[in-house]
Amino acid sequence: MRNKLFEGGVSFVLDGGFHCGLPKMVKVQQSFKRQKLDDIPAKMREELENLSDGSSLKGQRLAITVGSRGISGLIPVLQETIAYLHAQEAEPFIVPSMGSHGSANAEGQVAILASYGITEASMKVPIRSSMDVVHVATMPDGIPLYLDKIAMEADGIILCNKIKPHADFKGGVESGLLKMLCIGLGNHLGASSLHRYGFHQFHWVIPEAGERLLQKVNIPFAIGLIENAYDELMDIVAVEQAHILDAEPRYLAQAKQNIAQILFPDIDVLIIQEIGKNISGEGMDPNVTGRPGSGVAGFHGPSIRSTVVLALTKATHGNGVGIGMADVTTLGLVQSLDLSAMYTNAATAGTLATAKIPMVMNTDREAIVFALKTAPIHDIQTAKIVWIKNTLELDTIMVSTSLANEIDDISAAKCVSDPLEFRFDAQGKLMPW
Repeated sequence: MRNKLFEGGVSFVLDGGFHCGLPKMVKVQQSFKRQKLDDIPAKMREELENLSDGSSLKGQRLAITVGSRGISGLIPVLQETIAYLHAQEAEPFIVPSMGSHGSANAEGQVAILASYGITEASMKVPIRSSMDVVHVATMPDGIPLYLDKIAMEADGIILCNKIKPHADFKGGVESGLLKMLCIGLGNHLGASSLHRYGFHQFHWVIPEAGERLLQKVNIPFAIGLIENAYDELMDIVAVEQAHILDAEPRYLAQAKQNIAQILFPDIDVLIIQEIGKNISGEGMDPNVTGRPGSGVAGFHGPSIRSTVVLALTKATHGNGVGIGMADVTTLGLVQSLDLSAMYTNAATAGTLATAKIPMVMNTDREAIVFALKTAPIHDIQTAKIVWIKNTLELDTIMVSTSLANEIDDISAAKCVSDPLEFRFDAQGKLMPW
C-alpha cells in the first residue's frame, strides 16, 4: 500500500524551471575480472564431499541459515546442501537469519525468502521462522549475545552466507559467516544489542562475538559464497567449525579484489535507477559510491557532487534504507516506502542517516534536472553524468558525452554506442537504456 507522504505533489520555484535540454549519453562497457563457476551444483557437491565423514549427522535436526541478501546461485547451493544432509539421514530445515529485516517479524522474513524463490515447496524442507531468542554467550563487557531459539533447539546449525565487504565498516572480518552467526541469527534483539556498539567498533565486535558464540554452538560446517564483479558466484567454500575464524579473512580478501566499481573518478551527477536491500545492506553499496551511512572511514569511491535515486527494487519490499545517502529522489519512490520496515532496520543498525528522505521531485525528469541545476556546474551540456541501474550491475553504464571524451584515460572501459538522448514517458519517468 502506498503511503501518503507528499500527497498532491511538490511545488516550488526553481531558477529557470524544469524545461531545459539534457546532455546526450553514451553507453559504456566497463570490464572487470570474471572468474565464475560454470557448474554451481557440481562445485557444491565437491565441497561437501571434502568434509569429514558425514555419518555423525545421522538423525540430527540441522538449521540452515538464509539471510535477506540477493545471492547469485543461492537456490542450487541450498538444494545441494539439503540433498547432502538427507543423504546423511539428517533432518534439515531452514531458519530465516536476517536480524531485524522483514519488519522484524517472522512472517515478514518468510516473505523475503519467498521473494527469492526460497519456499518449503522449492526446498522440500520446513522453514521455521520466529523472533524468539535465547541468551547463549556474553561479551567481555557483559553485553549478552543472543541466538534464534529455534536454531538453538536444533542439534546443529549450518551457516550459509555471502562473504563480502560490509556497507558500514572495514575490518579483517566484515559481512559473512561470523556476521550471519551473531547478527543474522540474533534476530531483532540480538542484532539491536550488538549494533549499539556502533559500526566504528565492529572491526573487533564481530570477530569477538563470533568467537564466543562458536564456543557455545555446534556448527557441522559453514558455507561461504564469494561473488565476482558481475554478481556471479566465483567460489564456494565449505568450512568446518574449527576453521571458520581463520578462513573468513582470506575469503573476504578474495571478495574485495573482485568488487565492481565506477571507473570514472569525477562525477557531477550520479543517477541510480534503483536501490534495495537485495542490492546492498544500505540499498546502494558504499563500496561503490564511497558514501556509508555509518560515517565510518575507509570507504572510497568517485568524487560525486549529487546523487539521484529514482526507485526501489521490488525485492526490497518498501525498505528504502540507504535513501538517506542520496541528495535527490522522486515522489514515486517516497510513496512506495514502507516506513515501518525502513525505520526498524535503521534503528536496529543505529544508522539513522540512511533513512532520511532527500529532496523530493515529482518525476524522474524533474529529479535529474534539479540535480543538474543545483550542482556546481555552469553549463548543463558539459555536465559529467553517470547513470547506472544499481550498484551491483556496473558492467554496462551510461555516461554523458563530457565523460565519454575522457574514455581514453580509462583502460578498462570503452564506448559501445553513439550519443543517445535521454528518453522519458508522458509522466516524466526515465525509460531504461
